Amino acid sequence: MDTMELDKEIEVEENQIAFDFLQKIGDTQTLLKTENTEWISKETLVVVVKAKGGYSPNFDLCGKKMIEWVSMATSSCKQVVIDEPEDVLSAVKPLVEGFDFVAVLYSDTPLLKRETFNDVMNYFSTQRLNVLKLARGYVFKTEYLQTAKMLMSSAITPFGTDDFQVVDNAEKMSYAFEKLNQRILDYHKQNGVVMFGEKTIYIDADVEIEDGVVIYPNNIIKGESYIGKNVILESGNYILDSIVSDESFVCQSYLEKSKVESGRVVGPFDRIINKKF
Repeated sequence: MDTMELDKEIEVEENQIAFDFLQKIGDTQTLLKTENTEWISKETLVVVVKAKGGYSPNFDLCGKKMIEWVSMATSSCKQVVIDEPEDVLSAVKPLVEGFDFVAVLYSDTPLLKRETFNDVMNYFSTQRLNVLKLARGYVFKTEYLQTAKMLMSSAITPFGTDDFQVVDNAEKMSYAFEKLNQRILDYHKQNGVVMFGEKTIYIDADVEIEDGVVIYPNNIIKGESYIGKNVILESGNYILDSIVSDESFVCQSYLEKSKVESGRVVGPFDRIINKKF
C-alpha cells in the first residue's frame, strides 16, 4: 500500500504470511508446530528446486507464488533455492554441511502441506532410511548422500492425496487453485467468519479477516487486505490491498489501496482507489 498513507492502528506488512493454511484444518492452534517435530527444523535442510517446464515458479496462485507455497510448507527448516539441475546429487552435495537430513522438493508441488512434510520426515527417521523417493522429490540422510554416486530407481512412497501432485498444465492449475482457496476459506470459517455461497468467494493467502464478518456470494478479496470485526460484505465486491474497518457494510463495490473507516456504508457501485472513505 505504498501509494498512500493509511492510519497506523492497522498495519498490513508487505509480503506478509498472515496465517498458516498448511496445517490440518480443525487444529485451533494452527500457528504452533505439530508435536515432536522440533528435530526436523534443527536437523533438516530443505532444497527447493525451481522446476523447469510447466508454469513459472513465480506464477501467482491464490496470492502466493507457486514456489512460496512449497516454502511455506517447510518454513520451519533452513531452505536453499536452486535452479533445476541435470544431476540432483551433484547440485545438493555442496549444500548439506551441518545437517543430518536433506529434503529435495520442487516448486511445481504447491499443494504440499506442512503436516504432510512432517509425516514424511518422521517416517524417514523412524524407518532409519538412507534415501526416500517421493512422488516428486527426495529425502536423503546426509551421511549417505555424501558417498552416493547415483540415484538408483526405487519404489515411490505415497504421502497425502494431492501433496506431491505436479501442477504443470491448465487443468491441474485450476484444481490446485480450488484446493488452496478452499483451505483458506476453511481457515477463516474456523475462526468465526460466516460465508454464504462459498463456491463463489475467493480470498488470497495474505488477507486477514476478523471474527464476526459475514461474506455473501461473489466476493473477491486479494492482496494484503484486512477486514475488521463484524463487517458485512454483500455480494459483488472486489477488494484489493485495502482495509475495511469494523462494523462497515460494503455492497457491489471496487476498493483498491484504500481504507474504509469504521461503521461506513459503501455502495452499491462505488469505485474507491487510493482513498480514505
